[in-house]
Amino acid sequence: MKTAHRTQRHVWLSVTAGVVATSALAGAAALAAGLIDMGPAITVRFPFHSAVFGGLALAIVVALPMATAAYLAGVGHPSAAEAAMVAGVLLMGWIAVQLVIIKTFSWLQPAMALAGAAVFLCGWLVRKPERSLR
Repeated sequence: MKTAHRTQRHVWLSVTAGVVATSALAGAAALAAGLIDMGPAITVRFPFHSAVFGGLALAIVVALPMATAAYLAGVGHPSAAEAAMVAGVLLMGWIAVQLVIIKTFSWLQPAMALAGAAVFLCGWLVRKPERSLR
């Protein structure tokens, strides 16, 4: 088993995934608490017609994997890259499924899809061996 080793790439990954995790958790809490009101025309399209369920799903599918990736990268864990790549794909998939289910477009969707791609890319870069300057 590899030992923990944190590089500058791990730090960037940790910060990027941490910001996304925090945003997703805040959005999940606000949605579940009713602070974000999507309106009845959109809420009826949620599974179980429930904003609470939507918030819980967002926390589980996006915030938790992003927080896990941020933590693993922060401590230099050998699985940080893979966790980040999975978290990035989950976020991009979340956005795709969201577009299909709620059938509504927001500027936040492409922004978060790009954030998912950024986390995936950071994970991929952590996975690649760093080149020596020699």
